[in-house]
Amino acid sequence: MTDKAKKALHDKLVSELQSSDSKIVTKSINQLREEGQLEDIVILFDLLVKSTDEEVKNTILKFLADIKDKNADLIFIEAILNEEYKSIQKELAGICWQSSIDFTKHVSVFTDLLIKSDFETAFEAFTVIENFTGKIESDIKIEEQDKLKDAIPNAPEEIKGMIHECIHILDQF
Repeated sequence: MTDKAKKALHDKLVSELQSSDSKIVTKSINQLREEGQLEDIVILFDLLVKSTDEEVKNTILKFLADIKDKNADLIFIEAILNEEYKSIQKELAGICWQSSIDFTKHVSVFTDLLIKSDFETAFEAFTVIENFTGKIESDIKIEEQDKLKDAIPNAPEEIKGMIHECIHILDQF
């Protein structure tokens, strides 16, 4: 397939994501698995926020969890920190621990989520931290542990246990 044909196909798939027919949208999402580009992830975030169709949402979440490109970590982190995507923050954090991408270098984002979020989002952030595979620099580890310790007195009861456990988990890195 020529570059021009690839671009035409890609443009068609992206435009089909705006369809009111959920079958067309899910088909296009699945085709993006093969023909998509890294920057399409943001289009899927937008669609996830706007869509009311559960099949479309589930298709997007499965697609996002399957992303293996190590460069996608920044796209996910930027979305988690973006107020525009606050309504899907829990889902985005969940994708971070389900994917094969290592988010270890973004430890502060997940400790902040653990401290500042509702229980479900905090649990997803805790699970991301639990699944880290990389090495955390000792000064960053100490800084994050101190932040977690400082948060304990004001944390909701249901989150305090996760904060304590997270402090111990960070010791392992």
